[in-house]
Amino acid sequence: MTTALRVDPVDLPSSGPNPQPQPKREYRRVIDLLRFLAAVGIVLDHGMGWAVVGYPALGLFLILTAYFGVGSYRRAMGQEGQGGGFWSNRAKRMLVPWLFWCAFYRLVWEVVSDEPFQLLSDPFTLLIGPSIHLWFLPFAALAMIFIPAIARDVERVPQLVLASVILVPLSIALGLIHAKSGLEGWLISDGPIVPPVPQWAFSLPIFIWGALAAVAHRLGRPEITLAAAFVSSAVLLALDWDVASIQLILCAVIFEIGYRLRWQGQWMTDLAGYAFGLYLLHPFFMLVGYKIFGADGGTAWPTAVALFGAWGATWLCKRLPVVKGML
Repeated sequence: MTTALRVDPVDLPSSGPNPQPQPKREYRRVIDLLRFLAAVGIVLDHGMGWAVVGYPALGLFLILTAYFGVGSYRRAMGQEGQGGGFWSNRAKRMLVPWLFWCAFYRLVWEVVSDEPFQLLSDPFTLLIGPSIHLWFLPFAALAMIFIPAIARDVERVPQLVLASVILVPLSIALGLIHAKSGLEGWLISDGPIVPPVPQWAFSLPIFIWGALAAVAHRLGRPEITLAAAFVSSAVLLALDWDVASIQLILCAVIFEIGYRLRWQGQWMTDLAGYAFGLYLLHPFFMLVGYKIFGADGGTAWPTAVALFGAWGATWLCKRLPVVKGML
């Protein structure tokens, strides 16, 4: 999840001594739908163990967060000249909710744990929080340091080609780190690589690809970033035959298909408003589901409780002061 950010349909004027106003870009409702579907995919993965769904769902969250992060930075530069509003907005959007939900899940842990009031024993858990899924928020906040450089310095096709070429070995190296961690890398366990290193190794190349895709679309050359995704995934797949190895090209293709669809309907944007809440709240309601149906009752019913419980709770929280700002 993203958390993903809302797309603005207007680009900034081009830079230069005689900037020309750019035409308004069509608001792409399907991008909003992708945000919602990504959140649902993550819930299904966590509840049903469907990694084949969870990986691309997370990848879409990462792409959308970076893609619209570039647009947000360009708007902040145009309005304030220094991009200061960009950083304050990112902190409000990512770090404040992270602290809020860390406190919430810590309280939940104290209630349900057999060993409450445990002191910090592993510094890496500060980047995870009391619930493993919270790793996404500090990652997204820190990964934003790449956004200004990409938005400012990758402005022409040769620069985009160079950045895409650099992305390929980075993706392969980090992909191999993720492969070494195995499935245990996504759990709080004694895996070979401590969390959240595997999560970040998987996420950073896809995040950077999303930022470069924003530039590629502005230049009308999306094939450049698609080629980088294809080469990265092809090499990784040859080195490590795993579902994670193809995610960069898979997520890139899904995003590009969605970007080109011209579906209309306010309902897609309305659904997108629940994506962040689904991501943040579903572990709590999954716990509720297992309390109701028991550990031997299968995974389908607890997953349904997690999905629709988080959906309903998000609807309620969005109508409450303070809490609505955390979703």
